[in-house]
Amino acid sequence: MNGGTAGHGVHFLDRVPFDWSLPASRELRDLLCSVHYREGPVIALAQQAGISPASVHWGQPMAAVWHDLITTARNQDKLRALLDQVVNGPDTALAGRVGELLRAEPVVQAPAPPAAPGTWRHFHDPDAAERRIFRTGSYLDVSFLRRGMELSTAVARLLVTFPDGRQYHGTGFRIGEDLLLTNHHVLFDDSDPARPAARAEAWFGYEADLGGRELAHVRVPCAVESAVGDPAYDWAVVRVAAPVPEGTAVVELPDTSTVAAGDRVYIVQHPQGGVKKLAAHHNVVRHADDEVVQYWTDTDHGSSGSPVFDERWRLVALHHRWVEIGPLTEPPEYRNQGIRIDKVTEGVRRAGRV
Repeated sequence: MNGGTAGHGVHFLDRVPFDWSLPASRELRDLLCSVHYREGPVIALAQQAGISPASVHWGQPMAAVWHDLITTARNQDKLRALLDQVVNGPDTALAGRVGELLRAEPVVQAPAPPAAPGTWRHFHDPDAAERRIFRTGSYLDVSFLRRGMELSTAVARLLVTFPDGRQYHGTGFRIGEDLLLTNHHVLFDDSDPARPAARAEAWFGYEADLGGRELAHVRVPCAVESAVGDPAYDWAVVRVAAPVPEGTAVVELPDTSTVAAGDRVYIVQHPQGGVKKLAAHHNVVRHADDEVVQYWTDTDHGSSGSPVFDERWRLVALHHRWVEIGPLTEPPEYRNQGIRIDKVTEGVRRAGRV
């Protein structure tokens, strides 16, 4: 998949008109919108870059504002000046991710395989779930926070490089002494599912403090020649080629799970290829069967390969994509989807990795 330059010779930031069909273009917009979501500071950034606020349509949802601002900045040849204002700001974690998109070959999320027919499972009216949620207590013991912090150390950002120079980002997590679990589409070439990446590294401790300042993290190389997986259930495991940081947790890979519709699930992930986040809002399971779990818990570019936990921090699924239902609802309902962990564990055991 073309992230922004391959086959064109011109970086996606420098193309006129700005090409919104490219993954790097959309990731840039979504990344900036996820951090700069208040209009006032964004107007200040535009002015500092020499862009007149009058040339941008304000008062829209911030995703639309950033779409308009990026297009306007490119037309005025001030897009790189705008990004300079962003990367020189106080949010150092954001600066690092923008820097990856500024590379000659931008680092984008690993391309997911196309959804097969029938991916959508058992539609139900979402209002019914909301009414049920409001009648259900949402209290959690404070030990939930302690256990979540412990297990979050197992989750790492993945940076994957293929022989032709393409680089993708994703998420993985430690399931053994030297073993990481992620999606097949993160570690293997989308055009040749049997060919693993040329290089991969796991960034442990890639996090930010409450002020948005990036904390020190450790990059651990992976032995890509050890990678095995299953494209049908979109899982892959790879061994690390160096020790992981001391104190890194191991997530237990269970043989079975009891997740069901109406449960709540929590996802520790690296959305937008950025620092580690926890998704815990509107996190209702909408459907679960023998193969998949579908939920409203938020994910984003780069969340592929994240662990999906229940309220007791038991692993119930391996997140891998989003799905949409259109004909039965207006507007369409969207769900995120993970492979039920039972299927993943079965495959990993069959491959002799655990």
